[in-house]
Amino acid sequence: MKKLLITTALAALSCIGSARASALPGTCGHVQVASSQPRGDSALAGHGYDLVLAGGADQTFHATDISASGTGLGPQALRDMEDVASLVMLATLTGHHSQGCAQDYFVSAAIPIMDGLRAGRSYDLTWQGGLLTNGPTKLSFRRAHLHLAGARSDSAPATLTLETQGIGITGTHNTLLASALPQQATADASVPSDSLVPLAAAIAGHPPENVRVPLHVSSLNAQRGTMQITGNGDANLTGNTDASSATGHIQVQNLDAVIETLRNAGQTRASAALILAKLFGHKAAAGGTSWDVSWEGGVMTVNHIPLPIR
Repeated sequence: MKKLLITTALAALSCIGSARASALPGTCGHVQVASSQPRGDSALAGHGYDLVLAGGADQTFHATDISASGTGLGPQALRDMEDVASLVMLATLTGHHSQGCAQDYFVSAAIPIMDGLRAGRSYDLTWQGGLLTNGPTKLSFRRAHLHLAGARSDSAPATLTLETQGIGITGTHNTLLASALPQQATADASVPSDSLVPLAAAIAGHPPENVRVPLHVSSLNAQRGTMQITGNGDANLTGNTDASSATGHIQVQNLDAVIETLRNAGQTRASAALILAKLFGHKAAAGGTSWDVSWEGGVMTVNHIPLPIR
């Protein structure tokens, strides 16, 4: 019996359920996990992951399964990595930020990861069965995988790869978004290692004063049916959209297929918007339509033409 009790206690400690205490501050959000189990050294597998931003239940992130791995990270550090990455993803895709997400939280959660990046280590996060809600709008994906690879100094860039499959959206009144949203996408980017914490804090809504994070997107590939999107660019990100800046190049293959789908569905305004975008575009040498896009001082420019988007 004593052996059984000890075994049960050890299992309870290693398989932490929904009552586990998260390092995520309550002023920032709340996390519940149905089960979380270490898998060998430096790996963690969870089931039933739920994140709710502070201030209400309108912005949530649910994943049927979540897993994290990284050399030298214990279970708590891996859980912190899951929470920070999920928080940043939710804030990015819903556009909702919380002033309760203090930078101190990101700094403390990132210390083991930053040490590993400086040693050239890499980290992986995978979400399965993801569902992000923002009021009535629901964005789902079948699988998302984030890979973070380190450099051996703060000045050298860390590289990030995000791959998402099976993307869908419901509950939005934006018919253009619903009809043109890629079903799968992959992005490769790099950012100075010492900028990762300020970047996460800025995205989540509590940026350090005068933060400016350089981000280089080496490649973006997305697909919806026969439509293919490729791109690259550079950005300087801050906690203020108007103070941020970006330049990039986007190319779309088979844009006509999306226009035809919208037209057949009676979505004349959305199809007209894409027709106008095509007129603004350049014919690419390899076929398709391309645009040079920039954002500066709150103004978006496409092929050197400012757009009245406000």
